[in-house]
Amino acid sequence: MQNAKLWQRMLGVEHTVIDQVVFDDDGGCIVVSVRPRKGAAKLRCGLCGLACPGYDQGEGLRRWRALDLGTLPVWLEAAA
Repeated sequence: MQNAKLWQRMLGVEHTVIDQVVFDDDGGCIVVSVRPRKGAAKLRCGLCGLACPGYDQGEGLRRWRALDLGTLPVWLEAAA
């Protein structure tokens, strides 16, 4: 993606790769598909950042609300 660095800075995401940015016509929002970088450890606590094996073993896609871009809501989407 050509503008991945711009999207990373606008959304304030670190240690992530932006796979896709899509405008959802039905919801009237922007959905940004992200994933952790290859070197980033996956099994970490979301609060303290320490390694916690088995911390989150969820399935499917999850969404988190990001900062809005003007009047458009933005959602970050990643595999659990």
